[in-house]
Amino acid sequence: MLLSFLDALFAEGRVRVPSWGEIDSQELCAVETLLAEIEGQHRQAWPGSPPRLAVEPARWAAVLFFRACQFVAFRDLGEQAIQQAFQPECPGEDSAATHYSVDLTFRYLPDLLRLARTPAEGDPLIEHLRHWADRWPLSSVGIAGAQPVSVDAVADHPGLLGMYADRIIARGDLSRLGDARVRQRVAESLGGFPELAPPIAAALQSSAGTKNQEQGDS
Repeated sequence: MLLSFLDALFAEGRVRVPSWGEIDSQELCAVETLLAEIEGQHRQAWPGSPPRLAVEPARWAAVLFFRACQFVAFRDLGEQAIQQAFQPECPGEDSAATHYSVDLTFRYLPDLLRLARTPAEGDPLIEHLRHWADRWPLSSVGIAGAQPVSVDAVADHPGLLGMYADRIIARGDLSRLGDARVRQRVAESLGGFPELAPPIAAALQSSAGTKNQEQGDS
């Protein structure tokens, strides 16, 4: 159930969501093995050294993302089931390893949120997904209205900061340029090719101009 879902997600980016069912410990062990394999593939493609894989946060994110997809597909499951399924907090500290490991599946969060949108006010599923968007900045680049609680764990790790900057550029997410560390890394990533992301380049230039003016006034 969960294992086949993740297989399809990582291989194709498209999934078939099965009906509700319990996930037993044997399948969770197999899921951990799969997550380690997928992370190993990502690690090989990194230009530098990524954080270590934190297995428990990776598994937590995989299970909750799977459940969220089920709630999108089966809207009749109801608010009580949503609250119960999403009750467990992510294990581990707020570290680069945790953000990196959660991102193995939460990188698909922007796509899931687009699929889940409804016109209903106060939809509990949307509220949870938006909470995740705020909590996990690396995974939520491009989600309109997301307000990251903190980017410290990402910004303090050179590899994650580079990935974060690349996603900001690729998705044109101007809202993420408020942090000086992020803004500098985005500028470095763009380098001498502002034409690759004109809105980002314009925002960086405007920010630099404002900073220079403030320094001149002081």
